[in-house]
Amino acid sequence: MKKLLLWLSCVAVLLTFSVGAAAGTTVLGPSGLIKVPTADALTAGELSLAYHLENGKGIGSLTYGLTDNIEAGVYTGRRDAYLGFHAKAVLTEEKDNLPGIAVGLANESFYVVASKRLPRAGLRGHVGVGTNTYDGLFLGVSKMLNPVTVESGVKNTGMPATLLAVEYLKGGFNLGAEVILTPEVRIKVAAEDLKNVILGVSFKVSI
Repeated sequence: MKKLLLWLSCVAVLLTFSVGAAAGTTVLGPSGLIKVPTADALTAGELSLAYHLENGKGIGSLTYGLTDNIEAGVYTGRRDAYLGFHAKAVLTEEKDNLPGIAVGLANESFYVVASKRLPRAGLRGHVGVGTNTYDGLFLGVSKMLNPVTVESGVKNTGMPATLLAVEYLKGGFNLGAEVILTPEVRIKVAAEDLKNVILGVSFKVSI
């Protein structure tokens, strides 16, 4: 009950901010929030390199956009000399009246996920089901805080956009923020099950 109330409180906090949404890189590499994948994929020729510290253990990942709707990559670091593969295909792109839908695999786990913007609430919702790592139903809510310009002496200082995310995965709740320093560089700070800290940095380039 306490976790449910905390989940609702986090969603309420997201509702107070401005609109927008954008997916970054999850811990295992697929485009998404903290650990929950979304119905997004890198565009053709985009390459994302990311490194996350999860509970003191490092996880590196590489993701490449094969086409505008298909991405694939590798990740390593969970076990000694372990190299895992992940891939995702967007089956339908998100439209005004229809969600985007994608299927994928990561860490020997399969999943299906749907993502849809909720314009009136200023949020984007994500719901999916998966095996193993995803363990059945998973949910996510994301919110982009628009860039704000503040006056600092005689110069204007631009505050970077920040993506807020709340997830429900494997019976626990994850809460995080991803600061978009530039279109190419992001920094992530999150709490897994509201306890274990996750830190991450990702770099995106077009090749």
